[in-house]
Amino acid sequence: MEVKRTANAGVLLKLDGVSILLDGVCKELHPYIGTPDDIRNELTANFPDVLAFTHMHNDHYDENYAEVYKKDTLRSVYGPEMSHFIEVGNVKIQALPTRHIGKADVSHVSYIISGSKCVWFMGDASPLVVKRFDNISAPDILIVPYAYVNTDTAYQVTKSTGAKHIVVLHLPNRCNDIYNLWESVQLTVENTDNVHIPDIGEVIVF
Repeated sequence: MEVKRTANAGVLLKLDGVSILLDGVCKELHPYIGTPDDIRNELTANFPDVLAFTHMHNDHYDENYAEVYKKDTLRSVYGPEMSHFIEVGNVKIQALPTRHIGKADVSHVSYIISGSKCVWFMGDASPLVVKRFDNISAPDILIVPYAYVNTDTAYQVTKSTGAKHIVVLHLPNRCNDIYNLWESVQLTVENTDNVHIPDIGEVIVF
């Protein structure tokens, strides 16, 4: 399978012949990085099979892209109101209600994608919610915001999922990193070989 980072906190997954775009198009929202024009154009010329968002914050969600997708493909766009799972080919996608980091009033879901590999896509869910996932198969790939790995305590909770690989998103533009988040994350995971921090446009093959 492939994971391509396309936005601040979003990826394009390719799993078992199915393409799934998760929080994958957004505008730049300082200090976070938006989807570059070339990637946005490619995602419009070749729409994914599934388009889903964890919540409607502008650093995760682009309404214009969602509307074009619905109009041109006649497919649904999935979001935090999704309360069931869908199947596309041999891939199942299930939405689980999860609490946004520090914001109990935000409607938010995380996605469990199951096929030949299992992926947990957490969006902006609090790291503590993974303790509720005990009855779900451990992920081959866990995709998380930086808060899951910017302290040793958070990283221990993250490792408790049993994830084989951890993909870290949502770090700010390096030149606008006023809280030194990059340094915190890199210090926490410096002795690991299964934590990946992709650049925009980078593809990781698992």
